[in-house]
Amino acid sequence: MSNCPTGAPTRIVAVLSAVSVRRYVPGIVRYGRPNTSVWQLDPRHDTKQLLSMFREWEPAGMILEHMPGVTDSLLDLDIPKVTVHYDFDKRSDLGWVDVNDHQVGELAAGFFMDKRLNHFGFFGVDTQWSAQRLEGFQKCLAGNGHEATTFFDRRPGNDRYNDYWPAPGHELLKWLNDIPKPCGILAAHDPLGRALIEACAVAGIDVPRDVAVLGVNDDPLVCSLSQPQLSSVRVPWQRLGFELMGILDRMLAGEAPEHRLISPGTIGERFSTDVLAVGSPLVARALELIREQISAGVNVAQITEKLGCSRRHLERLFREHLGRSPKDEITSRQLAIARDLLLNSRLKVAAIAGEAGFHSVERFYAMFRRMENMSPGTYRRLGGRQPPPEPSGETQNDTA
Repeated sequence: MSNCPTGAPTRIVAVLSAVSVRRYVPGIVRYGRPNTSVWQLDPRHDTKQLLSMFREWEPAGMILEHMPGVTDSLLDLDIPKVTVHYDFDKRSDLGWVDVNDHQVGELAAGFFMDKRLNHFGFFGVDTQWSAQRLEGFQKCLAGNGHEATTFFDRRPGNDRYNDYWPAPGHELLKWLNDIPKPCGILAAHDPLGRALIEACAVAGIDVPRDVAVLGVNDDPLVCSLSQPQLSSVRVPWQRLGFELMGILDRMLAGEAPEHRLISPGTIGERFSTDVLAVGSPLVARALELIREQISAGVNVAQITEKLGCSRRHLERLFREHLGRSPKDEITSRQLAIARDLLLNSRLKVAAIAGEAGFHSVERFYAMFRRMENMSPGTYRRLGGRQPPPEPSGETQNDTA
């Protein structure tokens, strides 16, 4: 790490909106750079005022939430800089970290298709990240023979986040009425998802029976205030904050800027997507039981006992309607929980095995290695990326 004068902390300025402070600061703090003072500035200050503050404070480096037309003047300051949401003209002198928005769309499409839905929609805004989420959504759907209808909110104020609360317009209501049902609609972020749920209520459309709504960010405030509560793609904000500070720290030590895309987490599923378009009520009930009891280590025998049917009968119905066995479904959900916790928590691997519903750490290791071709600890260190082709030489004692 870089050196600084004795008794004089290195001053870092974080030009972040109130929403981004809530997202990134926990990760920035967790990085724990010694003898460092982080000051926060709202990017919506007048440009002259921002520049005046920089001259007065003389920060050693900057973490910047870049807003085109608002913070452009800060990009040319002659200090090490890392940016968030830097989705255009990625300059070589800037470090940046961002969520992989194409993967966000792909994850959402797979989630809806796993619910056996055949009709899909996307509710977005005119931004680069919204366009990337749509591209990933459409690409995944097209690869499975589906397509999505789209609607974009282009009204003034659609760039707001916390206070995004427009009344549903005639065009949006018409789009919702015209889309074939049942369907799954991905909203580009959580406030759009919340607005979409209200628009469905105005139009007399049942959520989730007729329209399953999925947001992005898994914002606990927005999702919990939605009625019904909003399911959402989890973005690993704390990890993004940690990576931002790490890149800036290395730049302060004289290293070159780094550019990093971070995969989204799993989906925080709530009532707005509590639907599965399967023709068998027994399979639908079994899936509901699995979802409710996955962390308790539910097994197929317990499911069949609650349903009052034989294992053979349930196996046959699962393969007929879903193309997989009940055991495959349980394992898939367990591993999804484990992957999310490995990337977005500080829990030890043994604790993650328990949270994911595995009764033994040994079985968790064996299953994870079989499905991911690496140990849980390596998956965490690589941020979910595939390891290099050479043998890793790992042992089962990896408890990172």
